[in-house]
Amino acid sequence: MLTIQEIMLIFAAIGILGGWAVGRLVARLGSRSSTRAVEGDHRIRALEADLRIAQRKAEEAELALELHREEFEALKREVETRAADLAGREQEIQRLQKSLSDECAKTQSLRGELVHRAEETVRAGVRAKDAETELSVARAGSEAVLDQVQRLAAEREELTGRLHLLEMELTGRNPKVTRLPSRDPKNR
Repeated sequence: MLTIQEIMLIFAAIGILGGWAVGRLVARLGSRSSTRAVEGDHRIRALEADLRIAQRKAEEAELALELHREEFEALKREVETRAADLAGREQEIQRLQKSLSDECAKTQSLRGELVHRAEETVRAGVRAKDAETELSVARAGSEAVLDQVQRLAAEREELTGRLHLLEMELTGRNPKVTRLPSRDPKNR
């Protein structure tokens, strides 16, 4: 078995080795914590820089969003204005279409009346031509009758003159000749 001195020596060697190991462990932990602290500081600074960049981008995004909202509102107002204009134009189109259909109906009515009047005019023209033809025939007939009457009046004059001559030859004297008045055929 071991003596007390040997045990003490073992304990002293274990203590020295334990102290050395603890020292190394503490040194290592200390160096790690300082490395971690330095790394943590760098990480914090990087995160702060990222935070500032993110805040700047957020502010820019907010400004852009505000601009987009304003544009949206302006476009919304313009759309509403155009929608109102479109509604007004739709009403105007409907009014004009109704007016056009009314005018088309009037035009069709006037066309029908014009066709009717044209037919009446053609009929009146035909009647006028028929009347003119009848008048021409009547005029020609009356001229023929007038010519006949003039020819007969001339024949009568001639016959009356012959009759007087014959009477004068038969009686040998100059009788008083009674002449019938000659009529102008135009006065008839």
